[in-house]
Amino acid sequence: MGTLPAGFERTAVIAVDLQNDCIEAEGAWPIYNKDQLLKSAAAALEACRVAGLPIIYTQHWLDPRGIDALRYEPLTNGRPTHGIAGTPNAEIHSAVAPSERDIRVRKQRWSGFYGTNLDVILNRMDVDHLIMFGVWTEACFETTVWDAIWRDYRVTIVKDACGTATELMHMTSILDLANWLYAGSIMDAAELAKALDGKPHKAWKFDQPSAFPYTLENVRSLYDSL
Repeated sequence: MGTLPAGFERTAVIAVDLQNDCIEAEGAWPIYNKDQLLKSAAAALEACRVAGLPIIYTQHWLDPRGIDALRYEPLTNGRPTHGIAGTPNAEIHSAVAPSERDIRVRKQRWSGFYGTNLDVILNRMDVDHLIMFGVWTEACFETTVWDAIWRDYRVTIVKDACGTATELMHMTSILDLANWLYAGSIMDAAELAKALDGKPHKAWKFDQPSAFPYTLENVRSLYDSL
């Protein structure tokens, strides 16, 4: 591994909940953009591995008895509806599977930081910048990004490696994050690969809060501008 480009020296990758349950049609919560997400997430992971960055996967992982699910979370015959520990649907999708050197952080709440050792791991690595992508954009992914911001991490979001139920839900979530992504940036997987290779690349960078007062009429054009 060569020297990382400026801004990427103390960087780790967080891939949020890339599980069968959250991607595949037969899962509990399939996404609208499965093919694009898997392609972009795989490209982002490959670029980060080539750059030698540590990669952390979060994984929703609930006891089959529902004893650690949210108090008011719907259950089916006492079992969680998703992320059931030890089931095939709770495993990371094979197209973006972890390598032996990657780290898994299993969680029982939406945010990858809540009740886990994620922050301890990142501090031990002396990380101050996170490359982040995953599912669902407005739920587990977004809450994990917010918690990273609260802990003073800089965040780069790979927007085409994120997904949720509908395109509009995804776009508004990314715009919500962009509005308050202090010191952060947003790019797609192809541009991330260029950035990690020290090449010219396109990236939106945070300048001021609430820069995207979106409406139903302009949400797509604002999203595409990132």
